[in-house]
Amino acid sequence: MPVYNGLDFLGQAIGSILDQSYQDLELIIVDDGSNRDTKDFLSSVSQSDKRIRIFHQKNSGQSVARNNGLAKAKGKYIYFMDSDDLADLDLIEKSIQLLNRFHAETVIFDIGEIDANGNQVLMLNKPNYNHSQLISVEEALDLIMAYSRFVGPTTYLAAKSVYEKNDISFPVGMIFEDQISTPTVYAHSQGIVFLTEKPMYWYRRRGTSATADKWTNDLSGVMSDLLFALNQARDIYLKFFSRKYVSTWHFHRMVRFYNFYFPQRIRVQFANEMKGDLQNMSESHLTRREKMVYWSASFKLINLLYRNFRKLKDKWIK
Repeated sequence: MPVYNGLDFLGQAIGSILDQSYQDLELIIVDDGSNRDTKDFLSSVSQSDKRIRIFHQKNSGQSVARNNGLAKAKGKYIYFMDSDDLADLDLIEKSIQLLNRFHAETVIFDIGEIDANGNQVLMLNKPNYNHSQLISVEEALDLIMAYSRFVGPTTYLAAKSVYEKNDISFPVGMIFEDQISTPTVYAHSQGIVFLTEKPMYWYRRRGTSATADKWTNDLSGVMSDLLFALNQARDIYLKFFSRKYVSTWHFHRMVRFYNFYFPQRIRVQFANEMKGDLQNMSESHLTRREKMVYWSASFKLINLLYRNFRKLKDKWIK
């Protein structure tokens, strides 16, 4: 669990791990250069439970914290959690049960969303299977691509050997790094299970003003990171899917980021940045209508195109 300040919800996040029905675990907390109040809180809570291990680093970002935590982990399985969210109390037990039952290395589960008071807001991901079952790598990747699964290490639990055997780590110094790390883990997993019983992780809705200000000041850098991450992910997907399907995914992922992450006041600037990228799309398989969206600062066709994507996905998969 990477931690950088945020005392408001930190105790709840830690409690949701320590109170798991599966008790034979260690909680590694990597303090990413937090303030004194947070350090004091971590010191206090670590004395209350011997399963907690605290490590400190200078402020280097979430990816460095995750990589350091991964290197320190002693257990057979790895799960990454954010410090202001909540884990279902059965997350670890049910995940390990399924991994043992199917002799798999990775389990993927649904997540939900909560507000600052812990109230359920909406389901970010809805189950696409009637029961928990073994799925192929292609199906796991398709959960990300076609169904807009929330990409990130909080949506899966994997054997530590998956990371070790394939030298997998979290890209440092960039945003959108989860777009690379998640499909990389799936692509190298020997056996993947999808857990459908209930949401196993609750993502807390956060304010976006500070992030929006940061992105407004460095939108070119944000775009560079986003395009790099999506291009890296695309190279993974091309090993399993047709180029047409992957190109269409690439477009719609950009649409999703535009709608989900960027506030209205910087969307026109975002659209203008996207126009330059269109020049590099001549070999893609997007339709003329989809390409025109890039040229429209208003992006009026985005929602319609995004809704239609799922209906077309089966036709485009090899």
